[in-house]
Amino acid sequence: NVPLLIVGGGSNLLFTRDFDGLVLKNEIMGIEELHEDPEYVYVRAGAGENWHSFVLFCIDKGWGGLENLSLIPGNVGAAPIQNIGAYGVELEDLFWDLEAFDLTKKKIRTFTKTDCEFNYRDSVFKNRYKGQFIILNVTFRLRKKPVFHTSYGVIKQELDKMGIAEMSIKAISQAVINIRSSKLPDPAQIGNAGSFFKNPTVPKDYFESLKIKYPGIVGYPNLNGSVKLAAGWLIEQCGPENSVSWKGYRVGDAGCYSKQALVLVNYGNAT
Repeated sequence: NVPLLIVGGGSNLLFTRDFDGLVLKNEIMGIEELHEDPEYVYVRAGAGENWHSFVLFCIDKGWGGLENLSLIPGNVGAAPIQNIGAYGVELEDLFWDLEAFDLTKKKIRTFTKTDCEFNYRDSVFKNRYKGQFIILNVTFRLRKKPVFHTSYGVIKQELDKMGIAEMSIKAISQAVINIRSSKLPDPAQIGNAGSFFKNPTVPKDYFESLKIKYPGIVGYPNLNGSVKLAAGWLIEQCGPENSVSWKGYRVGDAGCYSKQALVLVNYGNAT
C-alpha cells in the first residue's frame, strides 16, 4: 500500500519535494524486428529505450515514419501516453500495439490502436486508465518505402538551407533536429518545462475569419478539415501589457525562453 511513481526518461517531471513512496524507473530495453510484409516492417521497442536513440536506430535501418519525431525527449514507453507528435506526424500514425502491466489485476494486457483511444496529445492512459498500467513495450508499423512529410512548418526551408539534393528520411530527421535545436533549449544546459502548450484546433471557416482580423495568424490544416493554430504565435501576440514580447521575458530567474515563447525556463535559481 505504498504510493508508486513510475518514471520513464524523467523529462516531464519536476520535483518540488521528495516523493513519499516507491519510485520505479522503467529500464526495459531491447529493439526487435518482429516480422514484415511487402509494405511494412513491425518493430518492437522496450519501454525504457530512449526515444531519440530508437528513432535514429530505425532511420539507420531505412525504416520510414519516425523521422519527423526526432529529438523528442523521453523514452519509448511514454510516447503512447500522450500520443507524441511533431511536424505533421503523430505517434498514432505509426503505432501497432503495446503491452502493459495491469497494476490492479497483476497481469499483462495488449492494447491495440483502438484500445488506446488516441487523440491530440491524449490517450486512454491519461484518462480512464491513469496510473493503472506500466507500459512494457511498444510495437510500431514502419514503411519499407518511406513517404516523406515535409509540408509542415519550416522543414522545407531547412532542407533547402541544408542543400539537400536527394530527399531521404535521414535528411528530414536532421532538418527536424536542426529546427528543434534552434528553437528549444537543451535541458542539460538550462532547466526547462519543454514546449508543453497544446496547439488549439478550430474549424476551417473560423480560421478564415480570424485571418481577416489577424492576417499574420499561423495555422496548419488537419486531415479532418480543421485547422491547428500555432500556440507559439498566439502567445507572442499577447505579450505582457501588449508591449513586451514573451520571448526572453523573465521575472527573477523564471521566464520564457528567448527563442521560443512556448517554453518556460529556469535561468538559475527559480523556485
